Amino acid sequence: MGVIHKLRPDVRDYIIEKKKTTPALSCRQLTSLIIEQFQINVSKSSINAIFKENNLSMPIGRRPKQKKKKFNLPALPVIEGIKAITLVADSNKPVQEPIVNLPLSVVKEEPNLEEKRIKEAEEWALKLQEEERARMQEKLNLEKQRLKDENLKLKAEEEAQKARQEKLAKEAQEQARQAEEERKRLEGEAELKAEKEKWARLAEAELKSKQPAVKEEVNIQKIEISHIDLLPTDRGCSGAVLLKAIDCLIGGSKQINEAICKITGNHPEDFIALTQAIIFKFLFGSGKDNHALLCSLAGQQIPQEKLDSYYLEIKENKTIKSDIARIIASAFTEARGVKVHFIDGGIVYLDGQLHTTWSTPYLPYDFASTVYDLKNSLNKCFFENHPLVLLSAPGYDMPTKEFFNLLLNMSLANKGPDNVILYGNKLEEFENISLNQENNYSFVFGLWPWQFTNCRKIKKIGNFNPEHIEGIDKDLYLAEIELDLLQASTNQSITLQGCAVKTDLKEKIRVVILSSDQGLVNLNKLAQIYLSRWPNLDEGFADFSRRVEVFTYAGSSQSSFSTENIGLNLTEINPGLEEIFANYVKALDAYLRWHFLPAGYAKKDFSFTNECFYKAPAKLVTSQAKVTAQMQVNQEGKPPLKDLEYLICRLNERQINLGNGKIFYFENVFK
Repeated sequence: MGVIHKLRPDVRDYIIEKKKTTPALSCRQLTSLIIEQFQINVSKSSINAIFKENNLSMPIGRRPKQKKKKFNLPALPVIEGIKAITLVADSNKPVQEPIVNLPLSVVKEEPNLEEKRIKEAEEWALKLQEEERARMQEKLNLEKQRLKDENLKLKAEEEAQKARQEKLAKEAQEQARQAEEERKRLEGEAELKAEKEKWARLAEAELKSKQPAVKEEVNIQKIEISHIDLLPTDRGCSGAVLLKAIDCLIGGSKQINEAICKITGNHPEDFIALTQAIIFKFLFGSGKDNHALLCSLAGQQIPQEKLDSYYLEIKENKTIKSDIARIIASAFTEARGVKVHFIDGGIVYLDGQLHTTWSTPYLPYDFASTVYDLKNSLNKCFFENHPLVLLSAPGYDMPTKEFFNLLLNMSLANKGPDNVILYGNKLEEFENISLNQENNYSFVFGLWPWQFTNCRKIKKIGNFNPEHIEGIDKDLYLAEIELDLLQASTNQSITLQGCAVKTDLKEKIRVVILSSDQGLVNLNKLAQIYLSRWPNLDEGFADFSRRVEVFTYAGSSQSSFSTENIGLNLTEINPGLEEIFANYVKALDAYLRWHFLPAGYAKKDFSFTNECFYKAPAKLVTSQAKVTAQMQVNQEGKPPLKDLEYLICRLNERQINLGNGKIFYFENVFK
């Protein structure tokens, strides 16, 4: 007890200053204030320890309660004109007869006349009771009949509504089926057309390669491709597919291939498989089986002699080699975050992996991303009309001012963002991207059940219906939801619509997916957009929170990723082409260990992960929209299942694009 873990000095000073200014503040209240001010979660025990260290604790014991004031009831007024008073008997005293003051004329009446009057009054009272009972019974019967008629009417309306819904559902299914068939037909025609054009270009390249040609500066000919065999959509591979996923994420092989084709005059899309094959050749030995695995990884059947010829011609060209070395050296440059600047002067920070918004540029290094990957994500939102997809709204008790500013202004023309600035791990700004101020932008985010419980009000929620989410190939239950969100410090509110998500009808809501674009009301589409980017739900949010907490307590001792920090020299003078590619593959491995594997792997080396992961068997299944890598465990039990599952979760959160319109998706076949 009383041990204070590493806490940033500005957070400690803030706690002491607040307690001195307002001694009545509790640890729980200060926890909420710190989350709003710094976006970090500090435990109550840590705050209490700081109180004790600075003699700011409240006195021990219960606070004295104020005594309740006694009030004397006022004397009631005497009501005049009462002829008779009935007293309630005390259980300990004999019953007294009521005292009745009667006129003398009544006293003098005969006893039998008085009895007659009493009897008539009793008979009249009984008659009135019978009539009242009859009226009530008749009224009850009428009400029962009315309810019965209404129930029959409602039942008939429900049956009619159900019939209409079934009819509409069948019509919608038929329309969807026809639209899907039409889409597949058009895509098939487009693919066939593209394939014909590709073969025409290859034939033209082959024809030109057979003709004598002289180039002034660069002594290299176009590479001849006489025939390309397509691989089966379901094929064996190796764990090296993990490194290819990282390569696609940072765009290394794509940029290298473009540099080569710029010199040779070839089309980059025709040579990307060859370029990837010579890059990852370092991982595979000689032999027919290893060559087959290499071709499976590259995605194309390439004859060994053609691969060797391509490699030798590139190796002999010094210009290409220097360009490749330069591209590799810059491919791992990281952006720590993005500063979004609004027209009204407001600023919101986003981390490099777009988990959430922040009020400070001092973000966890674990959330940095390569410039290539981050720019691709930003381009989708600000230039390709896709929503920005955030894992979560920031904070727990109350939405931050910056996040609320994003909610209110993101979708408004002439009020939204006018530029975004990328900055590095040392907060250096290295690229400013101007935006069209007249455009409307949108973003989608997750709201978790424990967030903003006192600052939200659910206006309506519909019925949960089963839906199949194509991007993650899962069946979930979705319901339409509408809620009001309040920002207490600025007294602003906003109404948002979205969908509530359950994995089972009997469980509670797992997450609510909301959009700043109120026109996005299709529940399946909204869930598809969010879950394709953040498919891991509770596990993903738990990992995010853990990294934030680690940075909170150990931020000053953490370091960012760089090839220099891990001992790789990618700028060595005059290295051989084989050495350049080998160092690039090792840098990919270091990046994977740093950002995608559990803590502790960053200190391992390439030989360790090569044995554990890259030599393990895998299977690639190609579909229309994605390539699924099914990871397996070898006979020695490698890789460890728990670590493999964590790696798969982190990779699937990055929505890695293969470059041909397909997404990389990873699965654990043992799950």
